[in-house]
Amino acid sequence: MAGKDPARSKRLRAELWAPRVNEADDFRARAIVLFDMARARLADDDPLWRSLASELSRYLDSKQ
Repeated sequence: MAGKDPARSKRLRAELWAPRVNEADDFRARAIVLFDMARARLADDDPLWRSLASELSRYLDSKQ
């Protein structure tokens, strides 16, 4: 796309989220911020969602 700089866009996106990630007090808060970032950046059919759901399901099943 003319006039667009993908590297600059990626850098600006990282700068937007960096304060929220850095301000997370613990791993739970950081995971929530990262999840929100993924929701904002990834399509609904991105393969990450299937992998994340599968991994989280396995983890929670092992905790019962």
